[in-house]
Amino acid sequence: MLPEDEKHRLFNNIADSMKGVPQFIIERQLAHFAKADPAYTEGVAQALSKAVAAKQI
Repeated sequence: MLPEDEKHRLFNNIADSMKGVPQFIIERQLAHFAKADPAYTEGVAQALSKAVAAKQI
C-alpha cells in the first residue's frame, strides 16, 4: 500500500532499529514478518544485509 520510497525508508528504519540485536532474535523477527507479508520480510532482510555490509549492525 505504501509508495516504493516509503517502503524503502520503512525497511531501512527497521534494519537500523535492529543494531546490536543478537542474530537469533533478528531471525525470529524475520520469521514473524514472513507470516504477515513475505515481501516485507524480503525488504527488511535486504536492508539488514546492506547494513551488515556497511558494518552498521
